Amino acid sequence: MVSRLVRGQPLVLAAGLLVALALGLPWAISSRTYVPGWITPSFCYPASDGTISCSPSFISPALSYGSAAQSGASSVARVFLVAALILIIISRVTEQTRWLGYAAAGLALSVFLAGLTMQGGQLAALAAAALLAYAAFTGRGWTARRTHFPPGRPAPST
Repeated sequence: MVSRLVRGQPLVLAAGLLVALALGLPWAISSRTYVPGWITPSFCYPASDGTISCSPSFISPALSYGSAAQSGASSVARVFLVAALILIIISRVTEQTRWLGYAAAGLALSVFLAGLTMQGGQLAALAAAALLAYAAFTGRGWTARRTHFPPGRPAPST
């Protein structure tokens, strides 16, 4: 038997895809700075005794310091992103929308813990949190049922 989509399921599925997308998108900008290397040649000069004296040459290698850009999978938010996906699955299995609210709160918390840089991963997580909160608080999650039936049609028996 093919199960039909309830009105809120596309919202929750879209939120789950956004959470998975947030794992791969950047969450922090790169602060990496590149300092090029240099070379100091040796200098030779004649000494007063008729010999030539040379100073040693010096080579400084290039270096870079700072942190590279972090994706959602390498930031502190990964715990909350994976937990949100697990809570969405728990909500689907138990057919209770309160888990969607917990997932939305966890996603919002992850953005604040990672630092507000408004990178792509954070925007995707905030969009997923908004969709999950809407699905949880309007009752449009997995168990969205009609509470009002048109006149002339009886309510289905449960």
